[in-house]
Amino acid sequence: MVYFWIEKIKTFQLPSLTREALLTRFTDYLQYERRYSIHTLEGYIRDNKQFSDFLSFQYGIEDMTSVNHHHIRSWVVSLLQKKNQSVSVRRKLSSLAHFFKWMRRSGHMTHNPILKVQLPKKPDRLPVSIPEPVLKRLWNSIEVHAEKNFSELRDQAMIALLYGSGLRRSELINLKGTDVDPDRNMLRITGKGRKFRQVPISTDVVKLLQKLKELKLESWEATHEDRVILTDNGKPCYPKFVHNRVVAMLGTVTTAEKKSPHTLRHSMATHLMDHGAELNAVKAILGHSSLAATQVYTHNSISRLKEVYRQAHPTSKIK
Repeated sequence: MVYFWIEKIKTFQLPSLTREALLTRFTDYLQYERRYSIHTLEGYIRDNKQFSDFLSFQYGIEDMTSVNHHHIRSWVVSLLQKKNQSVSVRRKLSSLAHFFKWMRRSGHMTHNPILKVQLPKKPDRLPVSIPEPVLKRLWNSIEVHAEKNFSELRDQAMIALLYGSGLRRSELINLKGTDVDPDRNMLRITGKGRKFRQVPISTDVVKLLQKLKELKLESWEATHEDRVILTDNGKPCYPKFVHNRVVAMLGTVTTAEKKSPHTLRHSMATHLMDHGAELNAVKAILGHSSLAATQVYTHNSISRLKEVYRQAHPTSKIK
């Protein structure tokens, strides 16, 4: 009798829901239980909706519980045929993996169809960084002058935080005045997965942020917005705004093809490694959950490797 009920529990499934209802419940799970950021949330939902639309169009499937690994593989093939990069496809499959894992845990499915799907091979791409002398020219222009207006100082603060502290774009956008500790020269950053970390900033950057705050209060006396980085109208900034401003500023010092907020983060990490920073220290500053994510910057530190070779190898001084 006990065995009978155990088998019943194993095969129990909740009543089937429409794909729209399932995605709504999955969204609530990500937002309220996992507390994912709005950026991550939108990506997960967009990828899963794209897959469900594919199922409906290609196979006429509206019931997500009937999905098997053949359907997912067919979707992967269609994405690659449409010239989607393998990195992008892997990200979409990661979104699906979270969805089907939730489906199984919540009792809507008894299996996870994505477990039999092989990920596309990830290309060996190293992070692109901008040479240190180039960024030094931009960094040296960061000074607090009385004649500079809010927009000019705001743009400089972006560079100071993205390159000086290695922030992600989302971390920059969400940074609040209360996250700045001028007495300790530290920032309190809320990173991926709502993980907190402490990041150091220089005294000059502290002064820049304090001046920026003063100009914000002068320009918008009635504002209750505590975000550090605002638009020219005193509103919270958004990803495209940050991207455009950073590309414009980098365009004044380099003609490099890759110019973005994340390029500044890559550059900061690479330059730290070039100057002999410990891998674990760089990991802590960047907020990586895995040391493997930080190790990619060891490949970029060519100048550091040459210096170590020159100083340590017995034949390096032989002429």
